[in-house]
Amino acid sequence: MKRGVIISVTLLVLLFCGAIAYVYSSIGSVIQGAVQNYGSEITKSPVIVNEADFSPASGDAAISNLIVGNPVNFSPDNAFSFPSIVLQIDPETISQNTMIIKRIKIEAPEIIYEITEDGDNLRAIRKNIMAAVDQEKLQAVGAANTQEKKFIVNDVYISNAVVIVQAAGLTGNKVTAVLDDIHLQDIGRDQDGIGPAALVDEIYTPLLRAVTVAAVSTDLNLTDQMRNIVQGAADETDGAIDRLKELFKN
Repeated sequence: MKRGVIISVTLLVLLFCGAIAYVYSSIGSVIQGAVQNYGSEITKSPVIVNEADFSPASGDAAISNLIVGNPVNFSPDNAFSFPSIVLQIDPETISQNTMIIKRIKIEAPEIIYEITEDGDNLRAIRKNIMAAVDQEKLQAVGAANTQEKKFIVNDVYISNAVVIVQAAGLTGNKVTAVLDDIHLQDIGRDQDGIGPAALVDEIYTPLLRAVTVAAVSTDLNLTDQMRNIVQGAADETDGAIDRLKELFKN
């Protein structure tokens, strides 16, 4: 459960930093539009930003009310909501091939984990991310003589995060859990920087496992939907599967 919210962190970092990489000298509505366009492209879901600001001189950046909608075939609810995000970027690296983000602070993010008979919204988004990773690899091969933008993130802090699990088979249709605060370090450092889609995949996949376990660790009362969760977790760690089996026995 503790790391499940990193799904939201990853999306946020990549959407915002991807925009800065190409319009770093702009502020306000230009970055806002770039985040929305870039985010929609990688997630294949609607992305809306209420306000964005960035200072190239200091490297300080902020986003207010970033929302990532659900993928197709799910409810019109949002998958992720970020009321407040503050970033500190190394200004000397903004125009370099590898951008270093010193610190990211995310306050009170909300994740809606929607389970249906056919799967769940977070794994649907993962499929889109994986497609973006494949496309990124193809572009890297086709542009062997050019330097693509890469990222390293020193520290990520997330506090007061909430996960809402909802499904038709639940009493009241949803359950809510508050997450422990999270601190992540040195994302992409061992690889001397990684591309945006690769960074999403690097963090999204293992933390999706944590969300799965956290969801069934609540007082869920599912039947077919829970079987879908286990099936979706089949490609994940043995620890996650063992935990799911324990919950089935209870």
